[in-house]
Amino acid sequence: MNPILPPFAFVPDGEPRVFDHEGEKRVYLYGSRDERITDFCGYGHDVWSAPVNNLNSWTCHGEAFNVEQVMDIGYGKVPEQHFGAPDCVYNPISHKYYLYTFLGKLYQLDDKEGPLKDLPNTVPGFDRYGPKCVMAQSYSPTGPFTDPVMCDWPAGNREGTFDPGVLVDQQDDGSIRVYAYWGMKDCPRCAEIDPLDMHTIINPQTRKPDRNAWRRTLPSAKDNHNSVLFEANSIRKVAKNKYVFIYSAVEKPSALTYCYGKSPFGPWSYGGRIIDNRINWPPGNNHGSIAQINGQWYVFYHRQTCDDYNRQAMMEPIDLRIQNDHVVIPEVEMTSQGCNIEGLNPFRPYNISTCCYINHDAYINGKKRDHNGLNPMVDIRNGTALGMKYLNLSSVPKGKHDFGIRFNIQIIKSVTVSILLIEATGGSRFELGHFSLSGESADNDNFDNIVLPLEIQDFSDQLNFHKKNKWALFIRFSGTDGELCRIKEFEFLKDFSFSDSH
Repeated sequence: MNPILPPFAFVPDGEPRVFDHEGEKRVYLYGSRDERITDFCGYGHDVWSAPVNNLNSWTCHGEAFNVEQVMDIGYGKVPEQHFGAPDCVYNPISHKYYLYTFLGKLYQLDDKEGPLKDLPNTVPGFDRYGPKCVMAQSYSPTGPFTDPVMCDWPAGNREGTFDPGVLVDQQDDGSIRVYAYWGMKDCPRCAEIDPLDMHTIINPQTRKPDRNAWRRTLPSAKDNHNSVLFEANSIRKVAKNKYVFIYSAVEKPSALTYCYGKSPFGPWSYGGRIIDNRINWPPGNNHGSIAQINGQWYVFYHRQTCDDYNRQAMMEPIDLRIQNDHVVIPEVEMTSQGCNIEGLNPFRPYNISTCCYINHDAYINGKKRDHNGLNPMVDIRNGTALGMKYLNLSSVPKGKHDFGIRFNIQIIKSVTVSILLIEATGGSRFELGHFSLSGESADNDNFDNIVLPLEIQDFSDQLNFHKKNKWALFIRFSGTDGELCRIKEFEFLKDFSFSDSH
């Protein structure tokens, strides 16, 4: 379900990669680690993976690379140095995996924060600032990644090289060519790099090192009326001579936008938006990419909880089609179901973060990192509605049963709660219950389980559920001014029995 990782994992900027390692094909997710709580990202990168035939079973392989490894080679030695968004590729020539990331804080080449600028082996950055992109390598997709090298990729502004993305492009003759993409804020750059060392810029014609053989990835703002890059460079080859460049655009940083072309250097045609994480959700930045897994394409992205510093990984199936010279990816909505295309089983506990719809100022308190991952939905006020898309109700038993819904809730003021089901197609809608709850809690940790009886006994027959129908669940709140309640978890119940985990 969404978020796809356990609720205690705050992993934005996810780059999905499918690797066949040691006879097992898995999808690996390389993302940032939002552990600083009040600022972007964290001090290392973890690797998560799932088998391609079970995208609900994610494993954390632990830390693969730490910022201290970069400072140990003399670069970026400033307080609170951290990593930004990573990417990882496999090189069939060296049989190694290469992790690319960047330092999040500026530093100077002054023999203190970084080596002296004029030393022969110093990698330059921008103006007096040091380089930011770094590469490390491993024989395993899960690391550990070692032997870091600062990438000599020219920066376009003082922000430096930013959000690296890399493409390993196998040719018809079996050889490979490798391309790197970096930059932000209307300074997107790309270049071909040496497939032997995986970081040196080369001239595509001479095949010789040439740090000035870069080019703009997308046109500048004054030359491009469709879309201008903000950040989040990502590149994918989706078919023979079909390439897709995915990014966050200036005009819509909350969306993943794409362009497509016939070569890794374009020219690029504007495709559109793939996913926007601010539709019926608090606005935030976005970063991710696409991957084909068992024949199905998916978009991986992130959304914020309370702010851009506490983000969670998400995924949705997409319909990527090749139509003549066009790559078509219709925009998809943010859902709760993730890879579960037929919808979610209603009869199990759900963290409130599974919701994908908020109509007011409520938010998930991602700063409150509970060990069990049950970060509460807070600031629920009069008029707030929370939504979950979608439930598969084909498992609802026929006949007369006592159904209920359990909330793990903190009631702050008297509140009225309404439970509503709406068919995914926008057809039928049913109100299942309307409840007045009273109470007052000054203790922020005082959450209680409350079971509310639903008003429809003959659930299946009256709602005329069909096997392939999916339903959205909406929970509406009303009351006086101010915060009314907070919620951590909910669950549909049959015959008023708690699940085995409660």
